Amino acid sequence: MLKASRRFVMAGAAALAASGAMGAARAQQAWPNRAVRVIVPFSPGGSNDVLARPLAERLSQTFRQPFVVENRAGAGGAIGADFVAKSAPDGHTLLFMSSSLTTNAAVQRLPYDPVADFTPIAEAAVAPMVVVVGKDFPARDMGDLLRIARERPGQLRFGGAGPGDTSFFAAELLKMAAGLDMEAVAYRGITEAQLDVAAGRIDLVVTTMASAKSLLEAERLRLLATAAEQRDPRMPEVPTVKEFGADYVTGVWWGLFGPARMPATVVTGLNEAVNKALSEPAYRRLLETAGATPAPGTPDAFAAKVRAEVVRWTEVARRAGVAIR
Repeated sequence: MLKASRRFVMAGAAALAASGAMGAARAQQAWPNRAVRVIVPFSPGGSNDVLARPLAERLSQTFRQPFVVENRAGAGGAIGADFVAKSAPDGHTLLFMSSSLTTNAAVQRLPYDPVADFTPIAEAAVAPMVVVVGKDFPARDMGDLLRIARERPGQLRFGGAGPGDTSFFAAELLKMAAGLDMEAVAYRGITEAQLDVAAGRIDLVVTTMASAKSLLEAERLRLLATAAEQRDPRMPEVPTVKEFGADYVTGVWWGLFGPARMPATVVTGLNEAVNKALSEPAYRRLLETAGATPAPGTPDAFAAKVRAEVVRWTEVARRAGVAIR
């Protein structure tokens, strides 16, 4: 009888353990069990927004739950990023952000750590920056812009989405590479900066094709050059800044993040879904028209890139004499 009781207890314990394991597995399989918020920490219409929305649509189809893009702009992306960093790491709040995540760390005192407080999930795309001016600006090419800026030190004004935004930092790099003196004007998002360039209220912006595309097509902005190493075969008529004597090559990346300590199964599932989306012809065409290139990879490779970028931009800020605010 005693042996039978022991067998009963052991069997019960095993059943409970199995039940617990199955419950945990079901809990993991249940993700996502409600709508997933995808925070874009910039204004609607910018490159982050343009690339995030069609990706969110594809993730909604894959996981059969809504992936809802929510814009939380301000402080070069830091406001939206901070919201995600402080969210529950259950996979229901994500961040789609550009390399501003790492440039912010070089010039701002942030309420989060760009490495320790996030889970890099998947890099989505990369692209060179481009230099654009308004349709009425007197420069017809990049050489004209450099000449005018040197003839009028301190008078030209460029815009960006706050001091830590990639576009802002890219313009600071242009100043360093070409020996220019220009005034910075901060906006809540790159869209507002580009609209002010188009209206002639400021002179130029260093941005992405994804952000500037609609204004370029409407001929309200004029594309002068790319910050690529060599001309893009998709737009071979557009020169590089390097062709005008400035050693200037810089670009941007976009990717998907979550809060730190996300479940590995959720990270893996999201990474696979993003990579699948990047292989779809329709999404690849969207990236190409935005001047971007798909960048599929693993979460570990993306995490290593983020760590390296924080080090790189911090050193560039130090060399440029950009003080941390």
